[in-house]
Amino acid sequence: MSTSSYWEERFKLNKSVSIPTVMKTFEDTGRVRALTNELEDGEKQHIFWESDLAKWSEAVFLHLQKEEDPELMQFANSVIEKIINNQERDGYLNSYFRFYEPENKFTNLKVRHELYCAGHLLESALEHLKINPNSKFFAAIEKYIDHIAKVFGTEEGQKRGYPGHQEIELALLKTYEYTKKDKFLKLAGYFLEERGKQPHYFELEDQERAAKEKSIDYSEFPSEVRDFVSQHMSGLKRNDHTYCQAHQPVYQQRTAEGHSVRALYMFTAMADYARLTNDLDKIKACKTIWENITNRRMYIHGGVGSAHIGERFSFDYDLPNDMAYAETCASIALIFFTERLMRIERSSEYADIIERALYNVILASTSVDGKAFFYDNYLECIPEFLKYQHRRHGIRDKYHTCSCCPPNVLRIIADIERYIFAQAEDGIEINQYITSNKEFALNEGHCSITIDSEMPWGGRNLITVSSNTELPIKIFFRIPGWDRSVNILLNGDPIHPNRKDGYFEVERVWGKSDQIEIHFNFSPYLVRANPKVRYNANRVAVFRGPLLYCLESTDNSEHLNQYLLRQDPEFTESYEDDILAGAVYLKSTGLKSEFTEDTLYSVDKPEKIPADLILIPYFLWSNRGECEMLTWILEDVN
Repeated sequence: MSTSSYWEERFKLNKSVSIPTVMKTFEDTGRVRALTNELEDGEKQHIFWESDLAKWSEAVFLHLQKEEDPELMQFANSVIEKIINNQERDGYLNSYFRFYEPENKFTNLKVRHELYCAGHLLESALEHLKINPNSKFFAAIEKYIDHIAKVFGTEEGQKRGYPGHQEIELALLKTYEYTKKDKFLKLAGYFLEERGKQPHYFELEDQERAAKEKSIDYSEFPSEVRDFVSQHMSGLKRNDHTYCQAHQPVYQQRTAEGHSVRALYMFTAMADYARLTNDLDKIKACKTIWENITNRRMYIHGGVGSAHIGERFSFDYDLPNDMAYAETCASIALIFFTERLMRIERSSEYADIIERALYNVILASTSVDGKAFFYDNYLECIPEFLKYQHRRHGIRDKYHTCSCCPPNVLRIIADIERYIFAQAEDGIEINQYITSNKEFALNEGHCSITIDSEMPWGGRNLITVSSNTELPIKIFFRIPGWDRSVNILLNGDPIHPNRKDGYFEVERVWGKSDQIEIHFNFSPYLVRANPKVRYNANRVAVFRGPLLYCLESTDNSEHLNQYLLRQDPEFTESYEDDILAGAVYLKSTGLKSEFTEDTLYSVDKPEKIPADLILIPYFLWSNRGECEMLTWILEDVN
């Protein structure tokens, strides 16, 4: 497969700029030196550093599967060589515990990320295996997985534990599907099915550790230390296991609780395991959780996890804008979960959610030059307010102390083709309209599909289908939920195919160059939140196609909450010659609310004076310096 146009440029930027930029920060901060125990004085390895390197190398291998690059491959191999050189005789592989705490291996699963790191290493090794069938990396990680399978289980002498931070489960299932080795399916099933059972493993683990460790009296510490510990532990209360989704057996859970990334990695594995075991009750449980997230706990841009403290889900309809967390990793995990459900059943709702998160969170997470990254994704930014809340202040950073998000972005961009097409038993699905081409092997012959798309700036999509079989092939063309007036043509003539589950179904014997043309309506439109979302009363969000738009003080002025959009506003589109060149700006004549006198409070209503509003695509905000930003704009309801 190849991609071109907008996404090709983003794909190239990922490989040529973002991958080396992230690696440089990893080298500068000691992540690579830590693998050989060569940290300098004052440096300290963190327990999850290996997962950062694993995600980085996975992104590299995904790129190398599509295009050879001997120099990049040599460097990536040098990194993984350092990783696997730390493998111990029994298969255990974690440099932190090897060098710093060998006596504490697998003694604190709830908060020490051993199994999480193992999962990311397995995912990376799997992609390396696809390049090199004799991968030493995969062999080493498989040996580690075999060791883990000996340590954990229900047999006498085994620990009945499971990860505090889920990830290994989905990695095991991916590996099972590629290798067909039952041991990976079995271990994933154990970790999922054991979680949340009584007696609770994390409580037993706490008791055993407490008997050995000296307790700390935090009352003697400075107040800021006590406050930090209290805040951090609020999400880790000893017997409150919602934070890590261990409060119930997993398939009994019906709502998304706790740490959002942990939860969504687990839900991804749950959906995979339910599909692979063909368990309808488990599938139903996954769909219930997905509906809870997308209908009650997801931001308009596809972000999830509204609470800053604990990086977690809170409760239904609690979606604050200026204090949003919406971690980039959480949206990536939501895409994973949703894509797994797409493998179970065809519904355009799944592809709509993936599209929303891709275009509005994933693209926003990286600066236009590919060198800096968002960790959290606000819907409103007032820099001074965020500074007083000790939050990141709306500027992408080249380096984050906890650097889980940048390499996660690298690997999802490197794997973007996964979300464009799907081959089902009854046909081929086109789920995302991204310029690309792909070959499909059929029972008899093959089929090639090429997409030439104007997305995300325009609505014209030309799909060329070439087949060498005389048998009919059914192709499903997704109808985005945001377009209610889409039309479709075959070789220049309008057709009216069956619509089902949000897709056009076109079945025919395809020729050598049949063309489907689909035009989506890219007129700007307004979206309103459920009135139960208290933060967005009398506010609207502006979309154009899949793109969310926002106000920046760079184009307007400060105090963006003074601006109002008129009801049924008219928009004009423009292209500006600046750092955001190529982007479609929206302009509208709205209102600005102001007091006639310079006073804080007044019994008089503020005046509403005409004002020009300029909106840019949300994913491009914060590329022109620190500024205010607003997505949910007040609507003039009078």
